[in-house]
Amino acid sequence: MEYLVIALIMFLGAFLQGLTGFGSGLIAVPLLVLYLPLTTITPTLSIVNLLMATYLSWVLRRHIHLTQWRWLLVTGVLGTLVGNLLLAHVNLVGLQVGMALLVMSVAICFWFGVQWQLANTPRLQGTTGLLAGFSNGALTLGGPPVVLFLTSHRLARDSFRATLAVFFWVLALTNVISFSVQQRYEVSQLPILLALLAGMGIGTALGHQVSRYLSESLFRRITLVLVFSAGAMALFSAWQSS
Repeated sequence: MEYLVIALIMFLGAFLQGLTGFGSGLIAVPLLVLYLPLTTITPTLSIVNLLMATYLSWVLRRHIHLTQWRWLLVTGVLGTLVGNLLLAHVNLVGLQVGMALLVMSVAICFWFGVQWQLANTPRLQGTTGLLAGFSNGALTLGGPPVVLFLTSHRLARDSFRATLAVFFWVLALTNVISFSVQQRYEVSQLPILLALLAGMGIGTALGHQVSRYLSESLFRRITLVLVFSAGAMALFSAWQSS
């Protein structure tokens, strides 16, 4: 029964990811910690996220433009590695609070139409990639910075989702390699991983299909609600840690 619940939780998170291109962790992590230790969740979810991003990158491959976002991808990897390193040596609660408040404030501004058009320059891409990668590696808040950056460019729904899929694929691959080097994977995790993969496969495919029926306006509003929710959850997590 526990494996069925784990698969169902992952199904819900993956459905959200397939629908919008991000957000699976908003549902999966808070619910999975009720059944599994974080030491198991973090490495196994990295594998699941890698395969989920691989699937979404494939089905959205016609909308991927790697050269257009290359600096975002490269600096995302660097930021993730720096975040992983600092996580083990520095108390980042204050930074997490600041990042959460910034993300929530920008999401509110975008919701009410207060928005600015950011130029798609290597410098801004690099800054966003570093910030998102660092947030992913150290603050568990990697999605919102790059989501808000892409939202400011008003990308079409599928281009938005495709770019996020590739970005999260790069970050997930970095995490899997890092955890492998740290020898964080164990044979005992295999049944849990299989349950997660079962829920992920069905949820992601269904979410991708449903996404086709969303209007651009509704898609954008769902995205901003998820970003605000991610910031609020990070703020709550920081408050608990302080």
